[in-house]
Amino acid sequence: MPQTHYAIALGRQLGSGGSEVAKYLSQQLNFTYYDRNLLNAAAEKSGYSSDIFERSDEEKSSVHSFLTNFIPFLGTGDYYGNPVDEDALFRILSETIRGIAEEENCIFVGRCAEYILRDRPKQLASIFISADTESRIRRLCERRKIKPEHARKLIITNDKRRAAFHDFYSTRQWGRAATYDICLNSSRLGMEETKHFALEYIKRRFNL
Repeated sequence: MPQTHYAIALGRQLGSGGSEVAKYLSQQLNFTYYDRNLLNAAAEKSGYSSDIFERSDEEKSSVHSFLTNFIPFLGTGDYYGNPVDEDALFRILSETIRGIAEEENCIFVGRCAEYILRDRPKQLASIFISADTESRIRRLCERRKIKPEHARKLIITNDKRRAAFHDFYSTRQWGRAATYDICLNSSRLGMEETKHFALEYIKRRFNL
């Protein structure tokens, strides 16, 4: 009988500590962690430059003109001279995520993973980490050594871009409770308790 592999899809607001939660879960459960390294995996699978995926990633897509990020690459074609349509990169990313989920226990940060893996609900757990705005600003100021006004602008821009990327491809909305199994506000419990809460949920969800 084939071994069952489990996947965690973790969405997060910038400055919420979501990536920290994901890394903690990865370490405690021995799940492979995928965030930006997922783009390299997709590039390796497809033969395209990782720069193409980097430029069209959720962190850089525009809420007003998402597909314009593809335009510089659409006219260049791939290594064999074939044109790339506007959905090709996301299809490759999706295939990469599905392939990884079939081969190992893993955790994906962002990239619409909870939607991409929706056809395997028994092997998928989805979590969204949010935080109060002032908590997010403080975290960004501490981590990036920036001023509060800069942090606030980053939060607004980043939320719009992540929502644009997610909602363009998914039938559900980024950050809404109905999209995920559970949503946690890290400002309520604090980071340590949020991590422990998420871990306990995953253990119960997959009977680990």
